Amino acid sequence: MLSVAFLGTPLPGPVGAHAEQASAPPPFFAAQAAKPEEPSLWSGLYVGSETFVVSGKGVKGGLGGGALIGYDRAFPDNVVVGLQARAGYAPALFPQTSFRGLDYLSANMRIGYEIGRWTPFVTTGVVLAKPDMAGRGYTSAGDSFNGLFDQSAGVRGAGTIGAGVDYAVTDRLKVGVEVSAGGGRGYWLP
Repeated sequence: MLSVAFLGTPLPGPVGAHAEQASAPPPFFAAQAAKPEEPSLWSGLYVGSETFVVSGKGVKGGLGGGALIGYDRAFPDNVVVGLQARAGYAPALFPQTSFRGLDYLSANMRIGYEIGRWTPFVTTGVVLAKPDMAGRGYTSAGDSFNGLFDQSAGVRGAGTIGAGVDYAVTDRLKVGVEVSAGGGRGYWLP
């Protein structure tokens, strides 16, 4: 007796006998076709906040933060592409500078790879920043945005690059860590 096997699933009966039974798909394929595709955790519009902490000898007012808004799109091959805009205040990394931090506004493009609840990514973009010479520190993202444009003197622009990883704690709560840098005249931009 001769049987034909397809992906380890034998067709019922010998070849040629019961030809009408051989035309039905094996149960393996029927189960695969009925399985709906789950939506990605990483697609859609989001809003959030960010926090900066700088610590070290001589650092005063090493706390900063900002607000962000973005949109990500996950593709079937697990690639996630997104756009993000941020505004806020970043404390100075080096205490030897004449300012305590920077008011900033940035726009970034992110490309990541979805690995379940984890998404490592790289990012690039542009930033406008202005040193905070008054030493007022961080009050809010809105005040930082206004501080950036209250006087045109001192506003600098630069390109940025960075990398990070995001983690989906739940379907609606995500946290992440990112390191990015851009160079300005004599100081680093967030």
